[in-house]
Amino acid sequence: MVRYALVLAALVACGGGKKQVSEPQPEHETAEKPAPPPETEADREKKRHAQAVAIVPEGSTCLPAALKEDNAPRLEFAAVGGDIVVCAVDVDRSRLLGPVGCWKVAVDTGALSYTDPAPLPGGSLDVLLADRCARGFCLPADTKLAGTKIAHMSWSVDGKQVAVLVGDDVHLFDAASKNHVSAFTIRGDKGLTNDPIAVHYVGDVIFVEGADQGPYSAVWQFKTDGTAVGPLVGIGGKDPLSTYHGSFSVLDPDHVGVAERGMETLTSFEVSTGKRAKAVRKIGKLACKPDEVDAFWHDGDKVTDKCKESIAKQYAAFIGATAIMGKKSLVVLMRDDRLGELGVLDPRLLSEKKAIKMQWCEKAGPDAKKSAGD
Repeated sequence: MVRYALVLAALVACGGGKKQVSEPQPEHETAEKPAPPPETEADREKKRHAQAVAIVPEGSTCLPAALKEDNAPRLEFAAVGGDIVVCAVDVDRSRLLGPVGCWKVAVDTGALSYTDPAPLPGGSLDVLLADRCARGFCLPADTKLAGTKIAHMSWSVDGKQVAVLVGDDVHLFDAASKNHVSAFTIRGDKGLTNDPIAVHYVGDVIFVEGADQGPYSAVWQFKTDGTAVGPLVGIGGKDPLSTYHGSFSVLDPDHVGVAERGMETLTSFEVSTGKRAKAVRKIGKLACKPDEVDAFWHDGDKVTDKCKESIAKQYAAFIGATAIMGKKSLVVLMRDDRLGELGVLDPRLLSEKKAIKMQWCEKAGPDAKKSAGD
């Protein structure tokens, strides 16, 4: 008994029991985590696609009602391969997803058939810059960005080149290889005098829309070699045509047009020759004094409500409306309360011959959800 007690005491004195071994710390708790790989253009495109289909589901055969909301994607259109193609283009400056949905329009019925979203030829597209690149078209390393976050882009009508307007410079790229070809400034003699807001690529001419905080706006033209031609000027005038309350349109592969004052007039330009033509729309009698009409186009707040309502009735759907030229008629993408309609106009008189109404999803009947892709 005494011997057993001595042995037990010795074990206690030596620490007894199992030997204490410190456990190794997992490597991931001590080593630094590797940095995530840089985001690629493919990654960004995947994110944009996910956001786009949340607005316009793939395969949709009607216009989502959300396009009528404030800051909603804006409807734009163009003639593509003999078809009229309408696209909903994102204008939310926090994301600028580009075209989120496109449709071919049946001219006889207005029926829509979904087509993969893509930039419209000759049209202007605003995008966010990422790593000095706009949709994979990367600016030279010495390009001065000065905090610029947004680029204006335009694919040439033939699809072979891309113009990227960043700050005060237009950069031209080969569309297939995305190689940088050349660059030129939009300032200087015969260049812009206000802020660039859009770029269009038609033929061998780059058209740049400029605007300021007031009603002054115009369109300047540049040859692709950078030669400044000056602003678009109407027939018999010296002042630039104004797109304020009007629009700039790519009418066909060799013609562009400037609509003024709610398409009261439309002046077209043949790109290859510079030849001009002017169409004038007959306006009905307005409940306005003569000086009120001119005042409205400069500051709408300075006219009476009765005059505003009268002008809106005849002009609102045409303010900001763009046009394309068909074989015999001018087709206009209407605005305001006629959003979702194509007006078919006489190209000389600008009088409306008929309207093509596209389908809105909330009016699609029992199959509305199915048509919208839900």
